[in-house]
Amino acid sequence: MTTKKFFRYCFIILALFIGGLLIVGLKQPKDIVVSRSIIIQAPKEAVFTQMSHFRNWPNWSPWTRLDTTMKNTFAGEDGMPGSTYHWVGDIGKTGEAEFKLTSVNGTSMVYQFDLIKPQHITTFGSLKAEDMAGGTKATFSFTNHFDYPWNAMTIFMNIDNLLSKDFENGLKNMKEYVESHPTTGQPN
Repeated sequence: MTTKKFFRYCFIILALFIGGLLIVGLKQPKDIVVSRSIIIQAPKEAVFTQMSHFRNWPNWSPWTRLDTTMKNTFAGEDGMPGSTYHWVGDIGKTGEAEFKLTSVNGTSMVYQFDLIKPQHITTFGSLKAEDMAGGTKATFSFTNHFDYPWNAMTIFMNIDNLLSKDFENGLKNMKEYVESHPTTGQPN
């Protein structure tokens, strides 16, 4: 094969890849949402206190239980917009990350999540507590936005599978904790 033919084949393969990326990007969603819920047999206020106050997160966070050596720091007025929960942990387990409370309304909180290490990713999500017959419905949600045409790359990753186990474990841990401290969500 001559050098000219080799470069022609390389150009054709690159053009097909880029064309495919553009076409797939038109069909793939730009926003990926992962959401999980659980019913907790406790008052909504007790559940929401666990959600909205970062100093309570070590009580139920799946990441705290995954890496018991991680170092937690909290800043700002807990439960208020601008407060943060930062951790530094084992790079192979939890890495370094920060949650920032961006808004709160009494039944839901919106957060910004920054994974700092092993790679930088910024996403947004929410935690919500709703009255339900026999308890409180707790919902943990995450949204990630991918600009076109990079949203085509989501065809190769299943973000729901990546995060759903953490969200389910976190909600299960919260349920166990709050149901054992039903009045306030705090230790007696």
